[in-house]
Parts: sequence; structure tokens; C-alpha cells
Amino acid sequence: MRNYLGWVSFGIIGFTFVLFALMSMSGKVSGYVGTNVLIIGALLALITALLSKKGKSKTASLSALGILVGAFIILIVGIMMNGGL
Repeated sequence: MRNYLGWVSFGIIGFTFVLFALMSMSGKVSGYVGTNVLIIGALLALITALLSKKGKSKTASLSALGILVGAFIILIVGIMMNGGL
């Protein structure tokens, strides 16, 4: 089972961003809820990636998580510096 947790991590990342996109399209969800969905999805994906066995899927999922979290932080800092998009 631990062999596939890296791929499960990719599935969690994909599901989180699809859910976030669907919630954003409705326009009736507050920013706090969307941020919490992203944080919970990233934490679940991180936990499953860390519990998986060494291999390509673990490395790729941890790299993808690092890139996505880094991009999110850069976006937030950019919004704070410029006062908006």
C-alpha cells in the first residue's frame, strides 16, 4: 500500500485544486473557506507523500507540493505588497 501513497498524494492535490476552482466559480464562498480547503489539501497530500516509500512518485509529489506552496506564498506576498492584483 505504501508504494501507491505518492500517487494518492497527486490525487489529493488534483482534487483539492478542482474543488477550489469549483468553489471559486460559485462566488458565494468566503476567502477563509477557500484558504482552509487549500491548507487541508496540502497537509493531507504532504502526509501521504511523507508516508510513501522512496521512489519517483514520492520525489515528484513532494516537488509538486513545494512548487505549489511556494507559488501560493509568492502570490500572497505579491498581493500584500501591491495592495491587490
